[in-house]
Amino acid sequence: MPTLYIQEQGVTVRKRDEQVLITREGKTLQEIPLNKIDQVVLMGRGVQMSTALLVELIGRGIPVMLTNQRGSRHYATLTAGPSCFGALRLAQMQRVNEPAWGLDLARAIVRAKLSNQRAVLARANWPAATAALGQLDAALAAVDTAADIDAVRGYEGAGAAAYFGVWRVMFQQSWGFQGRAFYPPPDPVNAMLSFGYTLLLHDVLSAVQFTGLDPYLGVFHVIEAGRPSLALDLMEEFRPLAVDRIVLELIQAGALQRDQFERPAQRPDAVYLNAAGRALLVARYEAAMQAPVRLPTGEQTPLRRVALLQAQAVARVVRGEQAAYVGYVGA
Repeated sequence: MPTLYIQEQGVTVRKRDEQVLITREGKTLQEIPLNKIDQVVLMGRGVQMSTALLVELIGRGIPVMLTNQRGSRHYATLTAGPSCFGALRLAQMQRVNEPAWGLDLARAIVRAKLSNQRAVLARANWPAATAALGQLDAALAAVDTAADIDAVRGYEGAGAAAYFGVWRVMFQQSWGFQGRAFYPPPDPVNAMLSFGYTLLLHDVLSAVQFTGLDPYLGVFHVIEAGRPSLALDLMEEFRPLAVDRIVLELIQAGALQRDQFERPAQRPDAVYLNAAGRALLVARYEAAMQAPVRLPTGEQTPLRRVALLQAQAVARVVRGEQAAYVGYVGA
């Protein structure tokens, strides 16, 4: 259990010896060895964690992430702090102010994302995808000649429009999907994508922080207060591999039903997964992140570790130990 997700409200999470104990009204619901956990995600304000456990987790280098109950909003990540990575972060701060350096990194990230989106469509083998594949190829060819990051953003946007345009053709009638939309998600497909991307952000954010980089100093996503721009940057290339494929598999297998979504009374324009739906998507996501994938070297390693390797690659480029960043393109 690399990631422990706790979404049931009214529970208390505490430490007993070398175990994490989840209880409700004095009854033990779950008991997990501390050495089996890589990170913890607390979902909702009704989940209580003891200070003793929090200190133990932080001392072991296990991040604790706080989200809202639906997992659609990331509040904070609690870690031991970045003080031992001062030199790396200083170099990163200098690098993000170098336009040429930022442009190279943004190009590499978007190139990998477009390639992975193309692979998802090709694998789906939809007749409606033919034109979109051509548009993704055109965006891929144009990225390398982009004059600045705004141009890279434009090519990424054109690729996303083509990519999700095919999804709209396939799922408009059956699921009401009109295109990628969020804040709030207006239909079940967007609800699944948004929740999955939040799970992915937890992993990429954890990888960036573990590496010692500042997650708030990115290049493709604009730097703003409270926005983990670098984590969002690195997350781009993993969206098709870690989330989009899962959503497509769940839809095509009929694994998620209408009763696993809900419209909150206070937000009738929004659609969210209910607790059972979230639990199913979490299980599929965890299986995907733990599944081995092939690296360019031929080595097989879990997809979750690839996110860490990519963050480490950025750190090497920041330090000048590696000439250029290369995005991860899945098989």
